[in-house]
This record gives sequence, structure tokens and C-alpha cells, in this order.
Amino acid sequence: MDPGASQTLLDAARTGSEEAKEALLQRYAGRLLSLIRLRMGPSLRAHLESQDLLQATLLKSYTRLREFRGEDPAALMAWLAAIARHEVADQVDFQRRQRRDLARETALGAEAEALPAPVRSALSLVIWSEQSARLEAALEALPEPHREVIVLRKLEELSFTEIGARLGRSEDACRMLFARAMAALTLRLGKAG
Repeated sequence: MDPGASQTLLDAARTGSEEAKEALLQRYAGRLLSLIRLRMGPSLRAHLESQDLLQATLLKSYTRLREFRGEDPAALMAWLAAIARHEVADQVDFQRRQRRDLARETALGAEAEALPAPVRSALSLVIWSEQSARLEAALEALPEPHREVIVLRKLEELSFTEIGARLGRSEDACRMLFARAMAALTLRLGKAG
């Protein structure tokens, strides 16, 4: 993803450009979906479509973009990832509280027609390929620390300093953990291919 183009879109979106907002959502939707699917895990995915949580995340980010106070695309990705994390956590909490039967379940997708066109457009551009399914399976097979450092670095685009603060490790320890995690992921992908 070209950071210069993302910065230009971000600047234009802040001035009220609907086209820029739509382009930003399209630019980040695929990565957000990957992040959401990994944060959901297999058990929540069995009860809820990841596309539904992506839709909720995109809608919130679309309506709240003026609240974003960051200055660059990396900060925007971190902000979007935080919204996605909250959406997943809310659904996990809801599923635990309700323990409800299938007859009472409703999908968020039923409300899709009420969404702004740019959100629907961004959703329609997210297509899961065989490769992304392989990557997801390989990531889920990794130990939690490896999966988490990859998600934080590659999907949320955090710096090693920020990852260290989040994981309670030094920056150098996070760099080494990331290197080991990427090596393990590469081996898993090689075995699956």
C-alpha cells in the first residue's frame, strides 16, 4: 500500500471528500477483514460472519472519521484496528451473555441496505481467495505469541516500540519474536502449499 497515496486520501477525507472516505475504506477493508477473522477465532466465526463485523467496523469508521486525530496512514490503520477489536470483543461478550438459540439470531447483514454506499462498495471489493484462506489457516496454527506479533506488525502496522508496550516486552525482544514468527509462518505456508 502506497503511504503517499494513503496520506493524500486521508487529507482529502478530513476536508470532507466523500470520494476520499470511500477510497480509504476500500484501501483498508481487506486488511481489516483479515484482522477481524483472526481476532474472532474459529468458535466465534461458527456463530457470526466476519463480513458482518467488517461491515459494522466500516460503518463506525465511516461515520466517525472526523474523530480520528492521527496524522498518518499508520495511525489510521491502528485506529481502524482498534474499532475492529472493539467490535469483536463486543460480539464475544454478547455471545457469552446470551447463549441464545438459533431462532433468535439475526445477522448484521440484514441492515446492509441502510449503510452508506461507500461502506457497501468497500464490502463488495473484499474477496477471499484460496491464498488468503491458506494464510489464515497458517496464522491460526501458530502459537499465540507468534500470531499476535504478526497481527500487530503486519495488520495493525504498529512499530516495534508500540508492540513492545502492548506485549510488555522490549523492542529488541519484539523484533526477534517477529522474526521467529515470520519464519514459522513461512514454514507452515510451505507445508500447506
